[in-house]
Amino acid sequence: MLRNLQVDHLQVSFNGQEVYTNLSLNVSAGELFAVIGPNGAGKSTLLKCILGLLKPQSGSIRIETDHKKAIVGYVPQSRAIDDEAPIETKDFISLGQCSGLLPWLSKKERASLQEIMHFTDTTRFAKKAIGKLSGGERQRAFLAQALVRYPDLLLLDESTANLDPEAQKEMMELVKRVAREWNVAVIFISHDLSLVKEYADRLMLIAPGRHEISESTAILDQPEKLRQYYRKVPEVDEEHAVPLDSFHDRPLNGTVR
Repeated sequence: MLRNLQVDHLQVSFNGQEVYTNLSLNVSAGELFAVIGPNGAGKSTLLKCILGLLKPQSGSIRIETDHKKAIVGYVPQSRAIDDEAPIETKDFISLGQCSGLLPWLSKKERASLQEIMHFTDTTRFAKKAIGKLSGGERQRAFLAQALVRYPDLLLLDESTANLDPEAQKEMMELVKRVAREWNVAVIFISHDLSLVKEYADRLMLIAPGRHEISESTAILDQPEKLRQYYRKVPEVDEEHAVPLDSFHDRPLNGTVR
């Protein structure tokens, strides 16, 4: 079980472009921590650093867990999957189990796969080819694959961005259950401030060269604060949890996400 994720004094830059100068944060087990900000602010960069895909110029990232090595699940916004890909959804999800040298799943892994597919409601299309799934079904399959090893930490990179409002809510309800019932730490990136307001325990506002952590989502009701991070002040749609056009301003200072 994860005890704490600690990011200390992270400094990241690309081609002379400074993304972070002194970024520090911590996330505890059972917490939903949101990362918000305009396009180009470096949100996805943070997840890549945590995953070890990017090496910061300085600073440290520590994942304290009861396991020998921390297990991290990751759900991207989208993946390039051929519509004609023949792999069945059940087999696609099982790819997250990393069976080691064995070319088949162990009894324990088969039981875990069955449990996760039931939990994520992917059993109903288990034998359907992954390339033939709808957008909502595919995102459920991505989430199931990320959960199949029972991670200590779950990272979501705009994983609800291409879903309709109902599917967004269903996805986030599943994620909330993972955090609360499994005591998993969750970091999620979202442009939809309505979802952030409803599901986040804490959040971080980020823009190139600056960031701010808020202990409450009440900061989303402060236009003067949001104006410091967004060119246009986004509105929180209380009735319909859908991304608003004002969130998707052009990238700031290049292509860093």
